[in-house]
Amino acid sequence: MFPDLKSSDIHPVLQMPFKVIETETEWISVSDGTRLAARVWRPEVDPAIKVPAVIEIIPYRRRDGTLPVDERIHPYWAGNGIAAIRVDLRGCGDSQGFLMDEYLAIEQNDAVDVIDWVSRQPWCNGNVGMTGLSWGGFASLQVAARNPAPLKAIIAVGATVDRYNDDIHYKNGCMLNENFGWGSSLTAFTTRPPDPEVVGKNWEEIWLQRLENLPFFAEKWIENQTYNDYWKHGSVKEEYQNIKVPVMIVGGLNDLYVNALPGLLENLSGACHAVCGPWAHNFPHLATPGPTYDYLADTLQWWQKWLGEPPVKEFGHKTQLVFLKESAAPTPNATNLPGFWIRQENWPPASCHSTALYLGDGTLSATSTTCTDFKIHSPVSTGALAGEWIPHCSGVEIAGDQRAIDAQSTCFDGAPLNEAFDILGRPALTISLSSSAPTGHLIARLCDVAPDGSSELVSIGVINLCHRNGNVSPAAMPINKVQKIEVPLDYTAHRFVPNHRLRVALSTAYWPLIWPAVDNPALSLSGGASVLTLPQKKMVESEKVLVDPPTAPPKPNMTENRASKSQRHVHRDLANGKTIVEIVDDLGEQIYDDHGLSTSATKSERYEIEDGDTLSAQAHISWNFKYQRGKWLAETKTETQMSCDQDNYFIAAKVSAFKGGKLIFEKSFDRKILRTP
Repeated sequence: MFPDLKSSDIHPVLQMPFKVIETETEWISVSDGTRLAARVWRPEVDPAIKVPAVIEIIPYRRRDGTLPVDERIHPYWAGNGIAAIRVDLRGCGDSQGFLMDEYLAIEQNDAVDVIDWVSRQPWCNGNVGMTGLSWGGFASLQVAARNPAPLKAIIAVGATVDRYNDDIHYKNGCMLNENFGWGSSLTAFTTRPPDPEVVGKNWEEIWLQRLENLPFFAEKWIENQTYNDYWKHGSVKEEYQNIKVPVMIVGGLNDLYVNALPGLLENLSGACHAVCGPWAHNFPHLATPGPTYDYLADTLQWWQKWLGEPPVKEFGHKTQLVFLKESAAPTPNATNLPGFWIRQENWPPASCHSTALYLGDGTLSATSTTCTDFKIHSPVSTGALAGEWIPHCSGVEIAGDQRAIDAQSTCFDGAPLNEAFDILGRPALTISLSSSAPTGHLIARLCDVAPDGSSELVSIGVINLCHRNGNVSPAAMPINKVQKIEVPLDYTAHRFVPNHRLRVALSTAYWPLIWPAVDNPALSLSGGASVLTLPQKKMVESEKVLVDPPTAPPKPNMTENRASKSQRHVHRDLANGKTIVEIVDDLGEQIYDDHGLSTSATKSERYEIEDGDTLSAQAHISWNFKYQRGKWLAETKTETQMSCDQDNYFIAAKVSAFKGGKLIFEKSFDRKILRTP
């Protein structure tokens, strides 16, 4: 669920040019009078010297939740002459107000106000950057589209330009189970109390007001099942032209958020630098699997270039640093993967071109051919071993050997390669098929098959067949009539080594990563050529580069009372014909030595589905949080569940809060939401 900060081989930064001045809590008032809590790191310089500043605004609590990460980023920038300000989002941590949804206009307004406040500080040169991972990366792109005058550059890590198709909610019309899962987690996160040491004796009143106003976040996301104005808000693909500042976009090949890289490179008019490594959803220098690179030095150069006085004026230069991963044994626990780094100084790269491979009767070749009534129909439990959409580090969340999923899919294999075959970009599948039912899904996986038969996931694309003409107005599939379907796959950078095969694996289910459609149809490939278009790269030796290893300030002062651990099990209930996926994440117990707060958290998930019955799908998630300092003790428990029938989704949640072991608050949600195709 969260990064393992002990996994990377990081070189510690023990000395920096400037001493760092830290303000643990700085209150920033925004336009409506709400006060946001911030932590500030500044370089100690002569008062006559003005320095640039970088802000990060996220909901994950600066004094505990992200403290271990914050302290391995922000002090580095401050020690090198750039002030850093880490702000708790409205209604989170110690900030006032209420969090009512992701990326609301009021959140963007707050960010603009914070940027303005920072730019007017007597120590600031007026030039401000914005950054963050995930939520903070999304917010940086969204605020950049607002163009506040002091904002001069951003760095977005693990972010998206399309909240509907490339976030945790939907993917080409398929509802991801993370839509419910993240809604459950964000609800649980928002139950946590402010710190009495910061907000004072009225902490309980503030806490209870938050709980009274708490939404079940998944509710609105499930209500909006097509690409509409709700999702357009905050999707910067709708307003690329409004982003005028330089953008650095960072993604990982083992993360869901990779498609923003080509999206921004292709559509921004200003400067853009993209970095893509083999890691999961984390800041690169703290990430696994590696190899990683010196992210902090890279970002420091970025800030120094664009936030200096006067700022650099440069228009439209596009560059990217990419790790081209080579074929490897599909081992989720691997902390380093084979491959090499390349740097490209122009976009689009001249060394890439499209190569077409055609799907035959179980074959994949450059010879144009058609399938003769080839069938695709998978068990509804196909995908139980698929891992997670958003892994946070090496381990069970990363997709492993695909053989078990391939066995439940319809596969098309190429011949063994005589030489290396490189791809860099987004593959795409064009397929002609007919369906036995009006609703259904198609999942396309591009795999690298080794001589020993092991199958490594390279890229994936999915589509709700009712969204074959777009995500705005779904239409039922005509029964047994051939339709042309376009399936974009995710951005990737991969070298298939000699003697390996390319495989396209097609399935009609991917549980529990995708909530099933009403039907699990039998699909027939017929009526025309089906082709996989690959962004083949011609290797240019001069593009290969060596990168410096990651560095970071030392780990923060923390005591671990209980180590974190994760369990993941897949069960078959043979008596009842069920497949059950159970996940238990114990985030451990930590004491933050500098202020004495003790925190612990556990999460459990259970997903089940009955053979042959798409409507039997169920999901159950629970979260427990415990916060303690001396005699002060606050706890929350959040339980959520989701199920469906042919016409509706059913979601429920229960939130309980405890003070000193006694129940002081309870709230329940229970909703029926109409399904759309």
